[in-house]
Amino acid sequence: MHAYLQLLLAALISLCASTLVLRALSLPLRNLLTQLCASEQGAAFWLSYTRVMLTVAPLLLALLVSLFTTSVAPLNSLQLVLIATLAGLLLGLRSIGKRLGRFIPLPPATTGEAQ
Repeated sequence: MHAYLQLLLAALISLCASTLVLRALSLPLRNLLTQLCASEQGAAFWLSYTRVMLTVAPLLLALLVSLFTTSVAPLNSLQLVLIATLAGLLLGLRSIGKRLGRFIPLPPATTGEAQ
């Protein structure tokens, strides 16, 4: 497979995966950010920021992997690109979850005793 086709395919895999994750998260994330932020503009900013980060991080990892796998068999290269894309999404989601989790109150702990 030509190197430019591998690069294009790596970018498309990453962008498609990011789009799927963002479609699943956008509405719930918008609702949560609206509750947490003091203004609608603040919520809109953080939603846009999250979208950019969940697009750029996987794309960067996928393109880095494709850069170093030009001499690898095409199927193995695409497999590594997919792994890098999912790793980028996982890291991005973990980071977002960690930060948002600080602002969500936990219910009081129960002792587990029957009353």
